[in-house]
Parts: sequence; structure tokens; C-alpha cells
Amino acid sequence: PVPQKFSLHQSRGNNDLDCHASDRSPTFNVTQVSDAFSPIAEIQRMIEVVRTSSSILQYNISETIQLVLSVCNGVKSFISLAPDFKILTLAKQHSLLQRTLVTILCGGSVGLLQESGIFDKDENELLFSRIYGTGVAQQANYIVQRLNCDSILIKLMLITVAFSTNCYMIDYHGNIDQDSLLLGTYRLLGSQNAYIEILWRYSMHKYGFNHAVQIFSKLIKQILDI
Repeated sequence: PVPQKFSLHQSRGNNDLDCHASDRSPTFNVTQVSDAFSPIAEIQRMIEVVRTSSSILQYNISETIQLVLSVCNGVKSFISLAPDFKILTLAKQHSLLQRTLVTILCGGSVGLLQESGIFDKDENELLFSRIYGTGVAQQANYIVQRLNCDSILIKLMLITVAFSTNCYMIDYHGNIDQDSLLLGTYRLLGSQNAYIEILWRYSMHKYGFNHAVQIFSKLIKQILDI
């Protein structure tokens, strides 16, 4: 069952970089929301079905499409439960998803592939290639191996990217001047900075300052590359 109460906000009144118990709860809530809509079980079921099938044709293409839709819906549900998203008007919500959903889906898909352990065994990569083709399987494996980091960090990065001011660079209809979301710079920056702070505090708590800096830099680069 989906938890009834989520709080994705990090307290902004404390400048102390030590991650106390009260500071960690937003991290746990972010991952709780993400896990509630995660299609990990479906991915693992897909691999098992293909593994036991005598022919790839037995795995219906509609099931593959359904899996992709599950990933998409899971990511959208994850973002839509964030308080920063709920307070936006419908027009702003639409604009935000339109400008960031593709990036979030790509990052989220890579995170799911890593978390499901689909490339932990060569036989799984072979099964994956039977569905999506060798080229796609090899590229996906390459990206997963490069990312290779804490799944919680990936989830925190995704919620950060969802409210990233990078969406200013994406213009689908030439309507930037009329887009009320982009005119509300202060609110977007506030959300982005709050989630970045949660990500940084978690990194500091788990890895210490020096290692956190390295991981933080690597994660940003990998997400941009994706």
C-alpha cells in the first residue's frame, strides 16, 4: 500500500552540515515515495518470463510497452506527490513535466536497471538484448556501469532534476515569455535548492566530506551525460 503521508521538505533553518536523525527523515520519505511506485518487481518478472520462454515471441510486445508505461507512470506519480508540485497550478504542473519528464525518465530508467540488478549477470544482459536488441542492451549496460552509485542518491537527484532551473533551456512551443512557471523563478529556485540540500546532507552523512564531494560531482556529470 502507498503510504498516506509524505514530507519531502528539508528544514532550511539549520545551516549545520551534520546529518542528524531529524535531517534524515526527508531522505527516507523521498525514497519511500519512489519505492511505492517502483516497477522493480515487474522488471524482474519480465526477466523471469523471458528466461523460461522457449521463444522471445512468447513475450508479447504489449507487455514490453506496459512495462515502459509503468516506469513512466511511476515517475510521474513520484513527482506529483512532492508538496512543491502540488502547490503549482495545473498549467505550471504541465509545463514542469513537459520540460523535465524526458530527463527524469531517462535517469529513472537507468536507476531502475541498476537497482533491479538486471546486468549483474551476463545471462540477464543476453535476455535484455533479446527484447530490446544488442545495441540497446550494451548501451544501457554501459550507462548503468558508469553511474554505479547509491540508489538513494539517484532518487534524490531525480527529484532535484524535476525542479531544476535547467528546464529554462527547453522550449517546445516558443512560449517561454508566456510560461507562468518560468516567470516564477524564485519558487523554482527554492524547490531546487531545498532538494539539493537534502542530497548533499545525505551524501555528507553517509560518505564524509571528501568522498561526498567526489560522488556529488560524478553524479551530476553522469546525469547530464544521460
